[in-house]
Amino acid sequence: MSPMPGTNRRKNQEGAPQQDDVREDLVAIALDGFLPMAMLSAVCLVGAMAVSAHYYQDDWLWGAAELTLVISVVRVGIVWGFQRQNQRKGPKKFLVWASAFSIVTMAFCTMMALVTVYNFRRHDGSIQMLCVIGTFTLCSGISSRIGMQPKVSQACIVLLQGALAYSLLSSPLPILRLTTTLSAVTAFSYCVSIHNQYRVIDEQVRTRRRLRNLANHDSLTGLPNRHLFDTTFEKVCAERRPFTLWMLDLDGFKEVNDTHGHAMGDELLKQVARRLDRTVRTGDLLARLGGDEFVILQPETHLREATERMAERIMAEIAATYQIDGHRIQIGVSMGIKLAAESQVSPHAALREADKALYRVKDLGRGGFEMV
Repeated sequence: MSPMPGTNRRKNQEGAPQQDDVREDLVAIALDGFLPMAMLSAVCLVGAMAVSAHYYQDDWLWGAAELTLVISVVRVGIVWGFQRQNQRKGPKKFLVWASAFSIVTMAFCTMMALVTVYNFRRHDGSIQMLCVIGTFTLCSGISSRIGMQPKVSQACIVLLQGALAYSLLSSPLPILRLTTTLSAVTAFSYCVSIHNQYRVIDEQVRTRRRLRNLANHDSLTGLPNRHLFDTTFEKVCAERRPFTLWMLDLDGFKEVNDTHGHAMGDELLKQVARRLDRTVRTGDLLARLGGDEFVILQPETHLREATERMAERIMAEIAATYQIDGHRIQIGVSMGIKLAAESQVSPHAALREADKALYRVKDLGRGGFEMV
């Protein structure tokens, strides 16, 4: 079963976006729409090598062209596979894709660097000029398309421009030796540009994730809010999946708020959220609806015995004494629980049933639960 949105534990719901999450977005940006460019660069490079090998009758160039073709096919396959997985919205193993793409891209650039050095040593100015054009074109593509992997991009550019600079410096023509400076300046400029580009887009991604987090999570407790709960619950009902729905209301919270003030009430809600989070399963959705009302959604679960045991644990957790600013606070919890073997009811109907069960418990004197 795929995890529901917002089911991560609380430590992943608060604060700044997780580094791995940000990297996932950056890798997605880097490889999004990259397939045509990867195919074009492969065709151009392998084609140029094959034509040169045929023209000069050079077996080494033929071997390089064949090896580059294999590397290019693997590179295109990685990009294609990444885009297919992303479109299916399956499990996102972005870092695996990023590592594979980095390794193959480094191999691709290494072949280009070796071919450049070889052609400057063995062949005339025509193919040498082709190598210069190819190097600068490949560097432009790297800086503009895979700059979201800055270390890989910078390493590739240093490798390509380094091979070109070495080849130019070894040339017997003084004018070509002087152009080594141009290659070095170009490599430096590309690396600085990649660094700045990465920094700007990294901040944009982090800002977008922070805004999404604020839209879907309660600012006080860090738990999912009503909007995220409603969206997830509607999806569970639409898929007709069995579920257990818990409506929780704290007993005695209003008295704490009235007696000790809102600041202590807020701290109490935070501690309650932490205790509830320790009690629910990792795949459950725990949300704060507002005030002292919480809700738990457990998909694929509708067994009464397991629900009773969990209800007892929640009551014990909530009833344990709280220490806040030197004060000992005790509260309780009332719960209305809706069990659905097959979700054939609307979300509103299920919520209404759980809510009615909750208030029947409160009418009987608070502190307990009722299952329907």
